[in-house]
Amino acid sequence: MNTLDFRLDGLKAADESAGHAYNHPWEKDFQLISHHDVGERSFIIAFDKTATWDYPNKANIVSFDVDRDSSRGLFSMHRDGHATFAFAQNWLVNRGCPPDKLAPVLEVPRPADELSVRVEDRIRRSGESLEVGDYQVIDGSDVEGWSTAVDSQARELPVRVFLETLQPDQFTYTVREGAFADHTAADDWLEHRSTPLPEPPEYRRDADALRTSAALARSTTTPAVTAADVLAAAPAAAAVARTDQGRSL
Repeated sequence: MNTLDFRLDGLKAADESAGHAYNHPWEKDFQLISHHDVGERSFIIAFDKTATWDYPNKANIVSFDVDRDSSRGLFSMHRDGHATFAFAQNWLVNRGCPPDKLAPVLEVPRPADELSVRVEDRIRRSGESLEVGDYQVIDGSDVEGWSTAVDSQARELPVRVFLETLQPDQFTYTVREGAFADHTAADDWLEHRSTPLPEPPEYRRDADALRTSAALARSTTTPAVTAADVLAAAPAAAAVARTDQGRSL
């Protein structure tokens, strides 16, 4: 049964912040999506069923970090809202949850392809390098949502758009990442969609490095390089690039 239970019976809020975080939500208003327990600490992701009736574009996915101290009869709680599941996971991973321990506990749409899996994994494991600035939630009859974020580790085109699109008939979704010079360019693309979503420049750099790696290995054939391959092999590609640079000196 996917009901949300903070398991706080007999415990009191450790401070005003925890009290506010607990008093604000009603557990019955949330549907549990994912959770992971480490001792008396719980990392929780839930769907806010009231978001549809609240202010426009309210984040409908909420992360909770609940820490209980039964010996003292206290608890602490922190929460944050998100437009997509991957960013909800990222928030909890940054607070100490293992990144592979937040699988959904209910039936939800699945990624349609390998690239979607890898883009979501990039978000999940990005630490605090992706700072979300704006988002559009997927709600009701909507089949698309997005988040814009500044990537502090990007050498160029640091503003990123993460576009999530549902395919309701297949019960699947895709996630794609686009790169822009600034928020104005990103907002312009989101409004007009006059070109395909521009892929990040590191996709192309890493694809070139993969081809270099294949040439160095004297492969008889050079396989087609896809965006999924790029994300999967980025660490190895960077190592190859460093090796080539050393040989040229």
